[in-house]
Amino acid sequence: MNATVSMDALYTFLKSLSLGSDNERWLGEKLIEGSRKGAPCQYTIEEMQQGLQQVEARILQGDPGFSNEEVEKELLEEMPWLK
Repeated sequence: MNATVSMDALYTFLKSLSLGSDNERWLGEKLIEGSRKGAPCQYTIEEMQQGLQQVEARILQGDPGFSNEEVEKELLEEMPWLK
């Protein structure tokens, strides 16, 4: 299942999990490792800017997108080791 989640919402959710410093360090290292692999971007700059504008417009209208519960469910489905 694919989902669109703002980076701020993802960060807020991850911080709410109280993973502990060892798990947070592991997660950080995995994110850095993944970013260094140089995987090609799936979106153009224009597509990313358009997506950000749409998210900003939704937020200004009071629609945050996903609830914390939906984000948590989605993340746990994608990454069951976080349970």
